[in-house]
Amino acid sequence: MFTAGVRAHLTASRLAVPLMLPRRRGLIVSTTANLEALPYMRNLFYDLAKNAVARMAWAIAREPRESGIAALAVAPGFMRTERVVEAFRRAGAAEAINGPGGPKETTAYLGRAIVALASDERVIEKSGQLVDVGTLAREYGFTDIDGTQPPPFRVEA
Repeated sequence: MFTAGVRAHLTASRLAVPLMLPRRRGLIVSTTANLEALPYMRNLFYDLAKNAVARMAWAIAREPRESGIAALAVAPGFMRTERVVEAFRRAGAAEAINGPGGPKETTAYLGRAIVALASDERVIEKSGQLVDVGTLAREYGFTDIDGTQPPPFRVEA
């Protein structure tokens, strides 16, 4: 979680900033979990890694802000990836994949959020924030590939 997550985000950001500086604009997006939707991630290492990524985006936003480089943490909801679908199948819950507790978002939904941010001339105003895909979909007017707009991810207590 720290090597493939936090360290990868930090390394990529550190290498990207010098490429963006001459243009005096750019966007660094790190993906994480919605920390408001699930205040504790039920595992110390997972929780710490997700919080570190969000904090890193916040800190990076303070460093090059005058350079025009925006840094954000973006939180998708419960994503329908191949790995998640396979986990449902292995658990004998393949029919639940489309149910109320199943994943609602495709990876395209997250991708469209990032495209919307990258196309926003005023994205620097969001720099340092943790934003969720569902909220961005409503703000920018994009949908998932099935035409729906899954709402911001929340976990019921």
